[in-house]
Amino acid sequence: MTLTAKDKICFNPEKSCNGDECEFARGYYDRLRESLPLVFGQDAITREVIESVARTYRLCPFELSLTLSLYADCIICDYNYAFDPRVYLRRFFYEGNDDYTFLIDEGHNLVERSREMFSAEIRKQPFLKLRRALRGSLPRIHRSMGRVNTWLVKARKSCESTENREERRAEKQQPEGLYPVLRRFLKLTEDWLALNRKTDFRDSLLELYFTVVGFMRVAETYDQSYVTCYEKMGKDLRIKLFCIDPSGQLREVLKRCRSVVFFSATMTPAEYFKKIFGCRESATHLILPSPFPTENLGMFICDRISTLYRQRDQTIEAVCGAMTTLVAQKKGNYFLFFPSYEYMLKIYDVFRVNNPQVETIIQAPDMPEAERDRFLARFSRDNPDTLTGFAVMGGIFGEGIDLVGDRLSGAAVLGVGLPGISFEKELIREYFADTLNAGFEFAYLYPGINRVLQAAGRVIRTEKDRGVVLLIDQRFGTHRYRSLLPREWQPVRSGSEQHLGERLKQFWDQPESGTARGDSR
Repeated sequence: MTLTAKDKICFNPEKSCNGDECEFARGYYDRLRESLPLVFGQDAITREVIESVARTYRLCPFELSLTLSLYADCIICDYNYAFDPRVYLRRFFYEGNDDYTFLIDEGHNLVERSREMFSAEIRKQPFLKLRRALRGSLPRIHRSMGRVNTWLVKARKSCESTENREERRAEKQQPEGLYPVLRRFLKLTEDWLALNRKTDFRDSLLELYFTVVGFMRVAETYDQSYVTCYEKMGKDLRIKLFCIDPSGQLREVLKRCRSVVFFSATMTPAEYFKKIFGCRESATHLILPSPFPTENLGMFICDRISTLYRQRDQTIEAVCGAMTTLVAQKKGNYFLFFPSYEYMLKIYDVFRVNNPQVETIIQAPDMPEAERDRFLARFSRDNPDTLTGFAVMGGIFGEGIDLVGDRLSGAAVLGVGLPGISFEKELIREYFADTLNAGFEFAYLYPGINRVLQAAGRVIRTEKDRGVVLLIDQRFGTHRYRSLLPREWQPVRSGSEQHLGERLKQFWDQPESGTARGDSR
């Protein structure tokens, strides 16, 4: 069966999740039994099946999916149902039952996701805003929130009093003084919420209650792999318990299962992932060659163009020239991947001026799902002209999409994918520099190269697909980066636009191959 997130499957998102307000929660167990035969007649309990049955019998679809999961042999779900300390499915893991196998798809994504799941934050402004709303109604909770706010005000001032006047800081110590006032807030709020009284501020108080519950739950696991981050944002303050190294937490989670398999096309290098995943020393890894014919992928490298931040403005024309050469050799659909939105916009403007005959579309920030679908629908097999899509590495189009056959002829990847320098990335770099002498690798290099591999992997999706990939960056000419690329890629270095054009033409002039290598299955 497939578990769908509550906010996506709920029939009454504007209602509170209780029998008094929601008809699908009211009398749930009275109608549950008669619905089960209809469900058990299915081989796969998909979202569509759950929604259909839930509407027929007026059942909460999310609660129905949780109930049905107890009967399922195989459950497909998001990582958080197994890993997140705040929402994992305790119904499966109580009493030490570990008779499960975890199959972790797209395992490379678990690194950042696990950091998110094992971290937690609270902010000052929600306490202050809600405290004003319930003044005179709940005096005890009002006073407890005042004590929380007072502590946070003092912490905010400490950010202002640092010598270099930074707006954020990090320290290894926990915010021990904050915990007692938060526990008092939780106790008083829980007692009032249990009364189930309707007020204008109840939903806001409930949301803040769960935020603090999650914060305190993470505080219980705080150890040497954590730091406490303080960030001042105007009058607001954010305090984050940041899990730098999730390996210890993941190691504990994996005790809930008998065995686990992490799999992905881009878990490179394997030793890095084994360390981050908290695997035992006895854990093994297997690298399989691509099952697709190597001659169907034309891999090219422009390693004479710098994409270093300080040189980007000087190399815009060179980048546009290489990308123009890529799309000019064969009519088709192409993706051009960039390390950031800012850089992408600079290239986009110049590329359009230089190539008025090429149709272009560009990824927008925070695209809703319907807009994403329309974007991908433009990549049609029967486009009359060349279409070039501009997108960001590591974004919504950088992985997890399948444009089979003529829907995608090629892609260019600009840069080596390094994440932007940030406060938290620097904390990761410092931590692993001290513990493993691999700070740059763990914070920037390995996450970056996985973005590159994912973006390039959009081109060949089946045995019959044929296409080209162009990697643009001086660093792809060095052993440090070349050694992280797949063995079967066999890249060709191009010294000029003319040479690149000639090699691309040779590739497209070759006869197609539709037979996979027999020994690679």
